[in-house]
Amino acid sequence: MTYADVKAQRGMIKKVVKNRTMPPWFATPGVGHFRNDRSLTDRDREDLLSWLENGLPEGDAKEGAKARTWPEGWRIGKPDQVFELPEVQKIPAKGEVKYRYIRVDSNFTEDKWVKAMEIRATAPQVVHHVLVFLEYPRNHPRAKEQPKDMGGLNGYFMGMVPGQGHIIMPEGQAKFIPKGATFVFQLHYTANGTEAEDQTRMGVIFNDGPPAVEVQTKGVSNTFFRIPAGDDNYKVTSSWTVPQDIKILAFDPHAHVRGKAWKYEALYADGKRETLIDIPKYDFNWQLLYELQEPITLPKGTKIICTAWYDNSDKNPANPDPTKDVFFGEQTWEEMMIGYVNWIPAK
Repeated sequence: MTYADVKAQRGMIKKVVKNRTMPPWFATPGVGHFRNDRSLTDRDREDLLSWLENGLPEGDAKEGAKARTWPEGWRIGKPDQVFELPEVQKIPAKGEVKYRYIRVDSNFTEDKWVKAMEIRATAPQVVHHVLVFLEYPRNHPRAKEQPKDMGGLNGYFMGMVPGQGHIIMPEGQAKFIPKGATFVFQLHYTANGTEAEDQTRMGVIFNDGPPAVEVQTKGVSNTFFRIPAGDDNYKVTSSWTVPQDIKILAFDPHAHVRGKAWKYEALYADGKRETLIDIPKYDFNWQLLYELQEPITLPKGTKIICTAWYDNSDKNPANPDPTKDVFFGEQTWEEMMIGYVNWIPAK
């Protein structure tokens, strides 16, 4: 945030910029264009490294950029409304922590559309993820559209994972919340050796009236796999055949600590196969939402194929135990394979 910060950390900054660990962005350049691409251009990388290697001249401090500020800590700006867990969650220092499901009533007396959302945990050091699902009232006119999220395997309303916990949708896009809806918070805590207390909350900014288009989140998952012990490049695939003409807005791949790489492809009815996004170095600590600069239109019947690769060998420093086969499971030391997609109807 300051020149003094940079000077004190110049060795580490030089290292992580040089090896492209920072800024965190893992999509292959040229395969898709993304509006939230935070990577440095080659020119900017060269300029920054040159400056770090040549004494870090400060220049005139009066001409420096002003420090950024965030309203009450929210990245989306000040929320119109905040929904908080009704009770503080106590997380033990050790042992397995089962998923917790906490219901929070919206108390909405009319339908709402939200154009920006953010989830913030008060103890992020023990939060693996938070997913929020919607329960529609049975007497609502759209009750038959109740999402079948399957605990996140098939989708979610909003989510938070390491490195990503907010979304600001483009103009004319929003997610729908029926009046009288209930939020169901799915909380995955991982003990880290120290007891903690958490009271996660979600802030939302409303759209003025119904949006032009309603955003959906689809999970393309596979739960039937076995990653052999010692295998450093095991492949798992999943697929979804789109039920209508759609536009893809964003990709959000999810795996655990053995996750190595991801790819999304479109298989068209004529047999043509197109790579939509390629992520050769997936990083569990930075599970990013890749938001397309322009939506990708896919005709009805197109198959979206998600492929994930896993490193279950001793070459993976994050691997809890390279001597054991690994199966699908909810805990961090198990594995998941879910390729999330944000989409809207093409018409």
